[in-house]
Amino acid sequence: MDEKIFEITGEIQEKGGKKPFSKKVKATTESFANEKVICLFGSKNKVKRNRIFIKETKEVKADGKK
Repeated sequence: MDEKIFEITGEIQEKGGKKPFSKKVKATTESFANEKVICLFGSKNKVKRNRIFIKETKEVKADGKK
């Protein structure tokens, strides 16, 4: 399958409140892109899945690629 680029926006709930984020990832489907972002924040920032809220997922065009 062909990989696409998705831009995921949402919030991470922290002790001081909610922190917004925007992340671009390569994935084959929208649901896989969402899961990838949750895994990345969990492994790099030690954030539990129930503290990550995804608001929007949209496909973006790759720059300079057809």
